[in-house]
Amino acid sequence: MKHAFFSAVIAGLLLASAAVLSAAEVGGIVTPAKDLGKLQLVTGAAPKTETSLQVFLFFDPALPGAKDVLRMVDSIYEQALENKTKPASFYAISRMGRTRTASLELSKFRMPVYGDDKGDVYPEFAGTEVVIPFVLVADDGKIVWKGVPQELENVIRDIQSGKFSFDSQLKIEILHKDLQNAIQTGLSAVILSTADKVLALRPDDQIAIQAKLFVFESMGRVRENLAAVQSIASKVKDNADVRLLLLGYYERTGEMEKFSAGLKAAFKDFSGSPTALSRLLAYAFEQTPFGWLPVQDVAAAAATVKKAYAGTGGTTEAFSCEFSARAAYLALDIDTAIADQTRAVELFNGTEFLAEAKQALAFYKSVKAMKANP
Repeated sequence: MKHAFFSAVIAGLLLASAAVLSAAEVGGIVTPAKDLGKLQLVTGAAPKTETSLQVFLFFDPALPGAKDVLRMVDSIYEQALENKTKPASFYAISRMGRTRTASLELSKFRMPVYGDDKGDVYPEFAGTEVVIPFVLVADDGKIVWKGVPQELENVIRDIQSGKFSFDSQLKIEILHKDLQNAIQTGLSAVILSTADKVLALRPDDQIAIQAKLFVFESMGRVRENLAAVQSIASKVKDNADVRLLLLGYYERTGEMEKFSAGLKAAFKDFSGSPTALSRLLAYAFEQTPFGWLPVQDVAAAAATVKKAYAGTGGTTEAFSCEFSARAAYLALDIDTAIADQTRAVELFNGTEFLAEAKQALAFYKSVKAMKANP
């Protein structure tokens, strides 16, 4: 566990340290949007209406982890779509053409993914970049931020809420570099003090949170970790990742009643965000010990997610059907579980998730057969 925490923090900080911008890179009026027509659309559909907030992910499908990065950014895209006041348009731009990019099984992603066969766009914006993938964010036609995907969710949330400040973001990224140096040298006191400086600027900064928890974790101080996460969660009530961290510590410390109450509260607090509910449900189904789940609340959350994504197609709807199937199984409604999982299998066709979805469907059918022939 200590090694896992250390690796995760180091990986995030090594990437973040390369994201610091020079002043000349911000405020430019030229964005990749002007050249999208020159690219091949590999998957997804271009936004029907232009938005003032635009996000451009530059990636290389040949690099390890490219698919995971696309999934993460696609998830942020779904969450960003929920903001009706300042919606965002997302575009992923691959260094390679259609065939090589499509090999990542992109057909079910919601955001549009383009292949730059002729090198019309990629070299102009990413030709001199040291760290790939990276993201450009433009607001009202001006580039306001450049960085790594791991920072994107915080940046988008800040921009959409009107809290974004380039000066603050620059300070945070410099502090991230200080965190990296402190972790590499093993200076626990410096890690904690630097993490607190970041959290003073952005209370839900995931890199700072993980760095702070890393120190307590490496010393076996799980209770102090729990107290730290509880304190952060009390200040940041609209961040599902922080809530998941808190639930994880309740699970580790064996506090079933607090876990159940915390999960119910999270379902209520994030009832208006299908993306956040999906993350909570995924955690609940995959990580929760047997007998800990509040079945009625889980079923209600799963129904909300299924309704939100009904008819949208792709993996998002497929996972919503899987959540509904799992909830129905917990409620002993095997027929509904089979129906929902059958739909999930249809939607997962042609993706890497198909085999596992078929296994789940076979399991539900075997349960029904057992009930029919006791």
